[in-house]
Amino acid sequence: MYTQKESSLELINCVWHARVAHDGVYTDPANEYWSLGFIRHSSGFFSAELYGPSLQPRTLDGHTSEEYWGIEFRAHVALNSIRKGEILNAHMALRTVDMHFEIGDHQYVIPSYDDLENFAQQLQKDDVIMADSRLCRALRGNDTGFSERSRQRHFKSVTGLTKKQIEQLQRARHAFCLLQSGYSPARASQVSGYADQSHMTRSLKLLRGETPAQIIAAHLKRT
Repeated sequence: MYTQKESSLELINCVWHARVAHDGVYTDPANEYWSLGFIRHSSGFFSAELYGPSLQPRTLDGHTSEEYWGIEFRAHVALNSIRKGEILNAHMALRTVDMHFEIGDHQYVIPSYDDLENFAQQLQKDDVIMADSRLCRALRGNDTGFSERSRQRHFKSVTGLTKKQIEQLQRARHAFCLLQSGYSPARASQVSGYADQSHMTRSLKLLRGETPAQIIAAHLKRT
C-alpha cells in the first residue's frame, strides 16, 4: 500500500509512505525530484537511503511487512555534501546505527512519517540542504538573470539534469495525469505538448515503463 501527501513547504514535492503486503518488484517512474527515504525492515532494523533524480524507471524489491517512508524534495533543493549527479539514476545507502543515521557531517534520529516536514526544515536550518531561489524561479519559467550558458550550467549543477531533461519529465508526468483523468491517448498527447501520439507513447515507455494503454488499464482496475 502506497500513499503520498503534498506539502505546503516550498522545499518538498510530497511526503510518502508505503507498506509491503507481498514480496514483489515495484516500479518507480523517472522524475527530476530526489528523495530521502527510511526503511523498517522485516527483521526489525532500520536503514536510510538517498534516491537520486532519474531518467529511467527504477525497479525496487519489496519484502512482506517492510515499511518505507520519506521526503521527495523539489528539483531546486540541493544537498550541500553530495552532488545530485553522483546519484543520478541510483540510490545511496547512508550510515545507520540503531535509530540514527548520518548525512553530511550531521547525525539524526530517524524521523517518523508524521514529523517529516519538520525534519526537512531542520535539514535546511543545519545547511544539510539548500533551496536555490533563482533556480526555483527558472523552473517556473522566469529565466531573468541567466544567460543561456550560465542557465544550462546552473541547472546541471543543482539538479543533476539539464533543463530539457526536466521539461521532458514534466511533460510525461502531465500526460500520465491526463490519461488517468479520462483523456484519450490522442487528446492527452495534444494537450501535453507532444508532436503526436507515437511521440508520447515512446516517452512514457522510456520514462515510466508503461504505454498509454497500460496506464489507462491500471487506473480503471483501481477504480
